[in-house]
Order: sequence, then C-alpha cells, then structure tokens
Amino acid sequence: MKYLYIIIFFLLLVLSGCTTVQPWERERLADPNMIFDDNPIQKGIKDHYINIREGSEGGNGSQSGGCGCG
Repeated sequence: MKYLYIIIFFLLLVLSGCTTVQPWERERLADPNMIFDDNPIQKGIKDHYINIREGSEGGNGSQSGGCGCG
C-alpha cells in the first residue's frame, strides 16, 4: 500500500508540470536567451558534418539529402 502512495505521488508530480502555452507567452519562450546551446553556429556546423558523414539528414528542420549539398 505504501508503494501505491509513492507511485501516485510521483505521477501527480510529473503531470503537474504540463501546461498550455498561450499565444502571448510564446514570444518570451522564443527568446534567444532560452536556447540551451552555448554556440548555436558551432552546433549547426557539427550537425551538418555528422549528417554528411552518416549519410542522413532530418530531425533538425533541414530539407535536403545526406550529400551535404543542402
């Protein structure tokens, strides 16, 4: 019975973190200060290099093949 209370507690804790973002709040969330990367340009170069080496592309918004020409 004790484990049931612990599971319910953690379930409520996880579900309480969900929220709906209103349109007027999205501007603040899209602020460049909210980006977690230290250097987004360097990350883009690294992602491009990895995509060329692996021959794959996708998951980051690019619309090109894996040849590195996009």
